[in-house]
Amino acid sequence: MGRPKATSKAEGGGIAQQGVIDSRRLLYFFHVARTGSFTIAETVLNVAQSAISRQIQLLESELDAQLLLRNGRGVSLTPAGEIVFEKTKGILDDMSGTIERLRLARHSPSGQISVASFASVMSVILPEVIRRFSHVHPEIEITARQGATGEVFDQLARGDVDVAILSQPAPAKRVLQHKLLVEPIFLVASKNHPIASKPYIDREELAELEYVLPASAHGLRQLIEQFLPADTSLVCPFRVDSTPLIKAIVRGGRYCTLMPQLTFAPAEEPAPQDFVLIPLRPKFTRTLVVATLAERADNPLVSAFMKEVVAVFKQYSATQGT
Repeated sequence: MGRPKATSKAEGGGIAQQGVIDSRRLLYFFHVARTGSFTIAETVLNVAQSAISRQIQLLESELDAQLLLRNGRGVSLTPAGEIVFEKTKGILDDMSGTIERLRLARHSPSGQISVASFASVMSVILPEVIRRFSHVHPEIEITARQGATGEVFDQLARGDVDVAILSQPAPAKRVLQHKLLVEPIFLVASKNHPIASKPYIDREELAELEYVLPASAHGLRQLIEQFLPADTSLVCPFRVDSTPLIKAIVRGGRYCTLMPQLTFAPAEEPAPQDFVLIPLRPKFTRTLVVATLAERADNPLVSAFMKEVVAVFKQYSATQGT
């Protein structure tokens, strides 16, 4: 990154002549306005009420506007105060963000972070995670790797990636993980399949159908085998580690599959109307987690990235009602 363009004397003089507000006065005003009370602001700021009141009076004098109205219940904002409060919130947020970025720069000289997950998370969740993270940390280089759940966990365990999003909790003690989402897994069929009109499918009925299922022994296939009744096997002439190919075969009308709801999000499936997602009885779910090695959990970048993952999954979950 190059040095900023030098400011000429004329430009510098113009800036110096512009009104500059004392940030301490803005901070005091913000907390009084936010809490509606000088007493509470005194506790939050650990500053005497008289000093807070004096600084706000100076701010009002500086702006030539009354910002607060005192009443028996505390204080309220005037119309001018509403404007200053909104602007102050943005200024303080920017200052806080600058401090955080400087802290990250001190603790993360490499400026890199890596993440691994499976296909549906890559297309549905990670674009928003990366957008949000990069907005706050534009200087950080991000590497994203896609793989089956077993492969993703292996990459995490070897230390090849900093963060992994897994389709089931990891058993390893040296892994720190947070639950993101418990989502349903459905029986998926073509809209033209004979069972398409059924409101639900009992677990014992699954053996009556033909399937195309994942080839990988980990992840979803492992969950399916755990869900099935003892001594039950499914008729499965095709084992495929490609979600688009599985859907293409199911779309043909003869075969079914078992897939989670995330796989049919708009970013992952452009034609969801071609399929029916039939609930299973008892309910069949999977638990998604975000994980990192315990020794990397204190890395500020890892912590910040994982927080964005949690936030985006929470947003997604709210839209799905899961």
